[in-house]
Amino acid sequence: MHSIYEKNKDKFENSFNKIKEVYLHKNNEIPFFITDTNYWLSGENAETIPKDYFTSYESMTKYQINNILYHLKNYDDAYIPLLFPWYGTGVIPSALGCDIIFRENDDPAVQGTVIKDLHDIKKLQFPNPYKDGLMPNVLECIDYMKAHSDLPISFTDPQGPLNIAICLCGVENLFMWMYDYPNKVHEIMEFAAEVFIEWIKVQKRHIGDLGQIGGFPHGMCLPKTFGEVWLCDDDCTILSPDLYKEFVVPYNSKIFKAFNGGTLHFCGSAKHQIENFLQTDGLVGINNFCMGDFEQIVKMQEAFEDQLALMVCDFTPLHIESYYKKLFSILKVKGTMLGTFIAPEFALIDGKYDKTYRDKHITGDYCFKMIQQELKNLR
Repeated sequence: MHSIYEKNKDKFENSFNKIKEVYLHKNNEIPFFITDTNYWLSGENAETIPKDYFTSYESMTKYQINNILYHLKNYDDAYIPLLFPWYGTGVIPSALGCDIIFRENDDPAVQGTVIKDLHDIKKLQFPNPYKDGLMPNVLECIDYMKAHSDLPISFTDPQGPLNIAICLCGVENLFMWMYDYPNKVHEIMEFAAEVFIEWIKVQKRHIGDLGQIGGFPHGMCLPKTFGEVWLCDDDCTILSPDLYKEFVVPYNSKIFKAFNGGTLHFCGSAKHQIENFLQTDGLVGINNFCMGDFEQIVKMQEAFEDQLALMVCDFTPLHIESYYKKLFSILKVKGTMLGTFIAPEFALIDGKYDKTYRDKHITGDYCFKMIQQELKNLR
C-alpha cells in the first residue's frame, strides 16, 4: 500500500488550515493550487495515457498516484492529494439508460437521450448502484483505491440535477417544457436530485471516514465543517435567472442541505446567476473556471464577501504572465483561492479553451514561480 498521506501529514494539515481560513473569510493570503494531477484525460498527451485507464482499476490508480508523487516532489502549494474514480460526467445518466461512448485518449461521454416525450417520465426508476450503468465500476474502483493507498478518495464527478435532466431529456426539450409543462420539469428535477443524493451516500459508505475533509471540489479540499458535497452546474450559464431560480435553486438547495452544505462549480460566465447563488440554501462556495472573465470575478467577490468562498480557476492560459498580472490586479485576498489546471494539449486562448501543445512540467514550473511572485506583490 502507498503511504503518501501519512508521510506528508504535517504539510497537508498546514494546507487544510489555510483553506479553512478562506471559508471562514479570515485568510490573509490566497491558497493556490498547481493542478497537474488531473484525473480526467481531455487535454492530456495521448502518449502518457494508459490504454486500459477505464478497464483496470490498478491502471487508473497508478496513473493518478504517479502524478501525485511528481507534484509533491516539485510544488509547495495548498494541494491535498486525492484519488478519483473517474468515469466521465455521465455516470448517473448511464444508470438511468443513457448510452455512453468511450473515445480513444479521451473521457467517456453521454450519447443520446432517454426521455423523448413527457410520457417517458413515468418510466424513470431509481438505479441500482451495484448493477446499473457505470455505477458498479465507480464503487469497485473506490474499493480498489482504498485497499491500495492511504490517500483520501473523492466520490466521482457530481453533475447536478440540471445536467442530469438535460442528459435525460435534451436541452431543447427540457427548456421548452419549463415554459409549457413546468410541473413535469419539477418532477424530473426532483427525481434527479433524489438520485444524486442517494448516489453520493452510497459512494461515501464505500469511501469511509475522511476526518476533517468534506469533499474535493475540482481537487480543492472542502473542510467538513462547511459541507460534505459539491456539484457541477455548467448549464447555469445558458439559463435565464428566473428559470434557474424556479427549476434549479430548490433542488441544489435540497442537495446541499442533505450534506450539511457544499460548493458549486461552473465554467464560463454566469453573472446573471449571482443573486441565485446567494439564495441557494447550504451553498458555501463557488468554483469558477472563469475563462478569463475577470469582470465576473470582481462582481462575485463583491457579492460574496463574508458569505461564499470563491475558487478562481482556469485551464492554464497560453499567455501566462499577462493573464496573472491582470488577474492579480483585481483579486481580493479574503475569501479567495486560486487554481491553475495544467493540460499539455489544452489552454485558455482568447477567452476559450482551445488546443495547443506545451510541456506540462515546464508550464507548471513557470506558473508556480509566476503565482508566487504575484502573491508576494499583494502583501
